[in-house]
Amino acid sequence: MAEIPVKEKSDKKWLWIILAVVAIILLAWWLLDNDDGDVVEYTDNDTVATEPMAGTAMTAMAIGDTVNLDQVRVTELTGDMAFRVDANGQDMLVLFDQTRTPGTATEGEFDINVGSLVNLDGTVMSASEALPAGVMAEIPAGTESYIYATDIEMVS
Repeated sequence: MAEIPVKEKSDKKWLWIILAVVAIILLAWWLLDNDDGDVVEYTDNDTVATEPMAGTAMTAMAIGDTVNLDQVRVTELTGDMAFRVDANGQDMLVLFDQTRTPGTATEGEFDINVGSLVNLDGTVMSASEALPAGVMAEIPAGTESYIYATDIEMVS
């Protein structure tokens, strides 16, 4: 048999076609990517307040708000069914309804004194409206709102 010299062709043509297609895709992507004008810079301005703002109470209580105050100190007794508390730096009048208990040293269910700590639940009421049924107390002049306590718990 005769030997026929066979020369192998280098078929690298497909590699150049793939590189050309990738180059065209990258060029198109670069030209069509125009979102640089839509960049919005974000600056972090989150500031944490460590003190209440001037002229505002820490928790301003509005008429009609339901309140749940824990371990508030009684600052003044203003009547049999009324006392004042320091509620987060705000002096608030508290009125409540209690049934008198005859034959006991205290007139009712609670023996509240100045300096006592109490937990109370209630509603902030307008002083210009009529008192709730059963409450017998006088609202001091100049009082705009008060807490009508529906539940009082003596802490100390």
